[in-house]
Amino acid sequence: MRWQSILTTIFLFLLGAHTCFGQSAIIEQQYVWQYADRAWSMTHQFSTEYYQFYRTLPRILGYSAYADYVNDFRDDQQLQPLVDKLERLGADAGLDAWETLNLILAFVQSIPYAIESCEYPRYPLETLVEQQGDCEDTAILAAALLAQMRFDVVLLAFLAEDHMAIGIRVDPPSPRTAPPYVWNGRTYYYLEPTSVGWEIGEVPDRYRSQPIIVPLQPVVASRGR
Repeated sequence: MRWQSILTTIFLFLLGAHTCFGQSAIIEQQYVWQYADRAWSMTHQFSTEYYQFYRTLPRILGYSAYADYVNDFRDDQQLQPLVDKLERLGADAGLDAWETLNLILAFVQSIPYAIESCEYPRYPLETLVEQQGDCEDTAILAAALLAQMRFDVVLLAFLAEDHMAIGIRVDPPSPRTAPPYVWNGRTYYYLEPTSVGWEIGEVPDRYRSQPIIVPLQPVVASRGR
């Protein structure tokens, strides 16, 4: 809508003006998680202004609207440095591209699950700062991080099980992986955002219904292993 575009322009102008004339307040967060039989840790800083901005936005409810939370471009400059840091962490540890991808998945899976009394979807920056969320929150976050990495991803809405997950377009992880989901002639493999230990292509037994696929904005190209 036109008014949303106007508000976005005003926000970005004010934010840019502030950072030109003063030091933006920051929120520093410490993350600790497990992957490949070892502990990983990382400290990262986020802009307080960006976080407060997303906290004030109205919530758009319903699984079909969750793509808007992923596609919102205004947090790109907050998410990309985090992705860069996670990729450097994997590279410094000698991980290959596939292992680094699963390292980032494990990072999201480690965020504590929050039981909500009512539906309250979070933007990626909110989940990162608050370090909690339910399945749609971590699915939105994981999809946003993978989109920053230029992966082709979709959201998977399991209505029968009341669960949200992700589909990622990659080469088949292994011959034993679960069958992919097909959308517009493309195949996507399951990615579990909430439970620690699940790798790409592994589907928990309790999520065996046919999900509704929620497409995101297109990316330049998909990536394989």
